[in-house]
Amino acid sequence: MPAIVLRAALSALAVSAGLVAFSGEGFAQSPPTLQEYPLRDRIFGPGGAVFPDYVTPSEYGTAFLIGGSGTRSALFAAGTADFNCQQTQVPTIRVLSAPPGGQVFIRYGSFTARAIDGGATTLCLGRPAKGLVVSFKGKAAPGSQIALRVTYPPRGAWYDHVIAVPPR
Repeated sequence: MPAIVLRAALSALAVSAGLVAFSGEGFAQSPPTLQEYPLRDRIFGPGGAVFPDYVTPSEYGTAFLIGGSGTRSALFAAGTADFNCQQTQVPTIRVLSAPPGGQVFIRYGSFTARAIDGGATTLCLGRPAKGLVVSFKGKAAPGSQIALRVTYPPRGAWYDHVIAVPPR
């Protein structure tokens, strides 16, 4: 029986605390007008419906980031980021040549940005990034290489990379 009394007292306390919280002035505020918070920003801007976590960078431009650990599971990686190091569009990677006896896999994933192919900033170097990660499975002769062409949106700039396949 004492547990029921304690539970009833706690629920009464929680309800009264909730009423106090909702009776403050913050509850009586009206939502912002369309001049204060335009419709475009309500949908696409910071806190908007489509990209709720995206923050508009103070400067415009895109960095073309590359990375990869050099192991077979992450030979190479490429992505794009804005001035706040937020991912923008995903580049495309095409295999130009690969050693026989193995297979090259390209998947979306995370990597650490180690260098840039081009772009406006080096602020994102050493930070985590997202994009396409290239891996290799199978047998490869010593000294084998993979040639890749990375095309970055939106300008269509492309760069070729030759990556050595590490021995097992």
